[in-house]
Amino acid sequence: MLKELIIHAAAGTSAGDDQSMVLLKEKDGDRILPVLISAQAASIMLMRAHVNTIMSLPLPVSPADISVILMKKFGIKLTHVELTHLKDGVFFCRVVGQREDDVQSVDLCQAPDGLLMAVVAKCPIMIDEELLEAQYMHPTGEHSFALNINTLSRKMLEDALQYAVDTENYETASRLRDELAKRSPQTETPEE
Repeated sequence: MLKELIIHAAAGTSAGDDQSMVLLKEKDGDRILPVLISAQAASIMLMRAHVNTIMSLPLPVSPADISVILMKKFGIKLTHVELTHLKDGVFFCRVVGQREDDVQSVDLCQAPDGLLMAVVAKCPIMIDEELLEAQYMHPTGEHSFALNINTLSRKMLEDALQYAVDTENYETASRLRDELAKRSPQTETPEE
């Protein structure tokens, strides 16, 4: 069963890092899903989400704008973007479009690109209930949340491992080391 998500907020991950996190909130619920993206993509996405509510931009400002404009010129309507899976800290999605009665999709689109297209096209962002349940941020206190280890980038894992070793938290260090071992440097896909 698919659930709809809305863009809730964005947050930087650390000083000097180009990584940001877009927080997607369940439309009719409380679960929040963190998606790592570049700081530039996050600012464009938030700007577009805000601007789309008050006016349309006169010129394309991103490749997503150009893609959506081209689709419209060819009679294709973007129906939804669906987050499909997570690999090595990177979410991937399916972009679904329709022209008359013909529905087509493109898989393996990185989430930042797909999410920006959804914002530009003003179409829903969807996720399977099981994936949302497995990856959402779990509240741990009044203003704190726990992230699933597989949603973190390699650099974030390495930093967390160093902190766990420095603070002698060996159980956490072991889990972080195991997650890093699952990922080879070649499989980590850089954010755009």
